[in-house]
Amino acid sequence: MKASFPYATPATTGLFPNLRSPFLAVTVGLTGVLLAIALWLSPLSLPLPDLTFLSGATAPALPVAYTQGMQLRQTGDLIGARQKLQQAAIADPMAVPVLYQLGRAEFQLGNLEAAIAAYRAALAQDADHAPSAYELGSMLVTLGQIDDGIALLQQSVAIAPTVLGYYDLGISLGRSGDRRGEINSLQQAIALQPDHADSHLNLGLSYAYLGDIAAAKRHLTQARNLYQAQIEALEHAHLGRNSLDAQILDQMMATLDRCGVDCWRS
Repeated sequence: MKASFPYATPATTGLFPNLRSPFLAVTVGLTGVLLAIALWLSPLSLPLPDLTFLSGATAPALPVAYTQGMQLRQTGDLIGARQKLQQAAIADPMAVPVLYQLGRAEFQLGNLEAAIAAYRAALAQDADHAPSAYELGSMLVTLGQIDDGIALLQQSVAIAPTVLGYYDLGISLGRSGDRRGEINSLQQAIALQPDHADSHLNLGLSYAYLGDIAAAKRHLTQARNLYQAQIEALEHAHLGRNSLDAQILDQMMATLDRCGVDCWRS
């Protein structure tokens, strides 16, 4: 999940190529003072972050099919990986890491109901399995079950605080209308990773909506500089030229200077 600003976005190409995931798309069309930022794109194209390290399970106790499935996943064979993980789940239906990885495989293949079932099965065995709570919570929010998703994301960060957990929780709270909760969660994400550009961007947008223009500009400036630094780190970057996302944020802040957040709503 990326920007929580509720605007439709025209089709664009190559925006924010340096970001962790394709959920954020930002574009500007200045006919007068018009600014648009996208909410979310389909989660099906997102390579899920592997949060297995949060689990206390040990690999030697897992079925052989689990190891085979993970090896197939590394080669890009998701269908083969899912088949092996299904076999592993049959061999040990209480193995939380197996159920979690099966959920990830099903999600990446677009089988949302099967993914949800696998994550729920993992949580039924271990209610404190933070990775499953995170993945399931993010899925439910994306599917419109915002309250249930928020509860799972809150459970996830309470067990094992992560940048992505707090970031997704913040965006989800923003979608529910809880701007203060969104700000608090995004601040927690930044506390864990001060250079998390997406958190700075959305925190700036939230402050702007609440009328705190100084705080909004501070975080938008940080996001702008972080995106620019990421672009300049790429081998093909043309140093001395602002990246498209940096230009967009420059225009956003110029708009705030002229007439505040009301211009974004016009």
